[in-house]
Amino acid sequence: MRYRYLWVIAAWVGAMGTVCAADVPGSRDHPMVSRFAGSTIGGYQQLDYGVAVLPLGRAQSNGVAKADHVEGKITRILYVAPAGKTGVEVFRNFEDALEQAGFKTRFACDGDDGAHGCGGMDFAEAVAGPLYDPMRARNLMVQTLDSVDGDVYALTARLERSAGKVDVSLLVGQNEDEPVGALLQVVEAQPMQTGEVTVDAKAMSRGLARDGHIALYGIHFASDSTRLEKGSDATLVQMAALLNAQPSLKAYVVGHTDDTGNLAHNLALSQQRAEAVVQALTAHYGIAPVRLAAKGLASYAPVASNHDAAGKAKNRRVELVEQ
Repeated sequence: MRYRYLWVIAAWVGAMGTVCAADVPGSRDHPMVSRFAGSTIGGYQQLDYGVAVLPLGRAQSNGVAKADHVEGKITRILYVAPAGKTGVEVFRNFEDALEQAGFKTRFACDGDDGAHGCGGMDFAEAVAGPLYDPMRARNLMVQTLDSVDGDVYALTARLERSAGKVDVSLLVGQNEDEPVGALLQVVEAQPMQTGEVTVDAKAMSRGLARDGHIALYGIHFASDSTRLEKGSDATLVQMAALLNAQPSLKAYVVGHTDDTGNLAHNLALSQQRAEAVVQALTAHYGIAPVRLAAKGLASYAPVASNHDAAGKAKNRRVELVEQ
């Protein structure tokens, strides 16, 4: 997996307020979503492939009530609107542009309280807080997004297209006399570049001998699917090589998920994914079915915390376990 980070730091001018003088170096608008007229870019980050946590619910004590973890090419932009503009004006312009482009809103909130409220200042902290340091714009994000009087607006939307879905998260806030801030996250679903880390048959054998199991992160499935992606072929070949080199070896193929979503669904999905690996090894690589057994454990056996995206990525795995 290759990552490309663009770290940028905002330039500050103004005696009484904080104003972003110009776009930070290396930043640019996303080609699918333009800026609010007159805005400048105060923070920017782009990753060739990563995981973004997008809100689907209002704030609660430990974050947002519901969120979606989406993977792909990520672009994050912090815009600072020109003086005199209001949060609702900036938000409605973005909202209208996304709707005209075909995006369908999955979640929206505004203000602190009420049926459509975001849940108070904790919402901005939950959405933007994890990005303060990665975007190198902590002070500017706090001053423009953390509204103290309920002037906050947010939405999460999705565009379905043949080239792959695009997810957008927008958070707009205004803090007292500071300019309006707009945090835009765009995630373009695309295949992760695979095959850069290979666990060969010898490494699998050593792992089984030492620990009795080994995690195989080279097995990849389409999102929420049991369809094996082509990037899995190299690892399947090595699994078959291991089994052919040790004719007496029997193994469990165990599927694991993170804790996102419904447990019953994840149990079924992890079982079916394990079965898909067994099917591939027996049907395409000639391994006798009696030597393999599939088992799905969903999120019952994590190897890392499910509280962050990196931990969730480690927990989504297939393991080979010696019988």
